[in-house]
Order: sequence, then C-alpha cells, then structure tokens
Amino acid sequence: MKQIIKRIIASVIFRINRPFRWLLFYRKRFFRFLLPNLGRILRKKIVYKNYPICSQKLLVSGEGQLEIGENCNFGYRFGGRFFYGLIEIQPRFENSVIKLGNNIITNNNVSICAVNSIEIGDYTMIGENVLIMDHEGHGSAPDKRMELGGSGIVKIGKNVMICSRSIILKNTITNP
Repeated sequence: MKQIIKRIIASVIFRINRPFRWLLFYRKRFFRFLLPNLGRILRKKIVYKNYPICSQKLLVSGEGQLEIGENCNFGYRFGGRFFYGLIEIQPRFENSVIKLGNNIITNNNVSICAVNSIEIGDYTMIGENVLIMDHEGHGSAPDKRMELGGSGIVKIGKNVMICSRSIILKNTITNP
C-alpha cells in the first residue's frame, strides 16, 4: 500500500514539474548568453554554430562581428571570482572581428577587446582574469591621450594555454 501511495505522489510531482523542466535545462543558455546579447544575435553580429556553454555571464558589446566555434565553454563555476564578474567580448567598431575557434575553454572574468582583428585557434584554454587587446587604449603623448592609440592584430594558434592574469597586446602572433 505504501508503495502505491509513493508512486501516485511521484507521478503527481512529475506531472506538475514537467512543464518547467525545460527551464532548468536551458537556464544557463538563456540567462547567461541569449538574454544579455539578444539584440546583437538578432542583428546577426554574433555568429555561432551551436550554443556555447556559459557558466558565467557572457556579455558582448561593440558594433563588430563575433564568430564562436563549436563546443566552446565560457566560465567555470568553481573558478575564482565566479559570482562577481563576467566574460566580456568587445569587437568595438563596425569592421572589428573576433573569431573564436572550436573547443575553446575559458575561466572566469576574461576580457577580449578588438579594434581590428583577434583570432583564437581551436582547443585553446584561457585562464582567469585574462585580457586580450589588439590596440592601445589611448595615445601616449599628452595631446593624444583622448584618442585611440595604435592598433594591430592578435592571432593565437591552436592548442595554446594562456595562464591566469595574462595580458596579450597588439601584434601578438603565436604559431600552432
């Protein structure tokens, strides 16, 4: 008799929770990737083959193009400063392009900012608090400090590991 009652209760709970199970499955995808970047996705400024896995919020800003390869993971729940940060990818201008290869894994609080072009190859692992920029934030001369500094490109090859708190600046090219 007890087993019959347990089965009935389990069946009722399953039928109540069933419509909301999809929300649990798609929660990370929706709140950490789709919702913060919805306008850019609709304008086709973000191109991806399949949805990236976002354990930390991924925010894309700027006017350029972002291309995300297959099976990319952004953020790690047990990494440092998980709850207080986000991953920011910023192709700043209309002709700026950031290309991320397949199977890229990042830790938390990564910033990638491009004025020209940044390419990251397949199977690259990026540590916590990494900054990748293809330009200088401002000019170094006193009269040019309100203007954008020099710019270049960044190409990171395949199967590269970038350690935590690294800074990668313009004209950096690594071989695969």
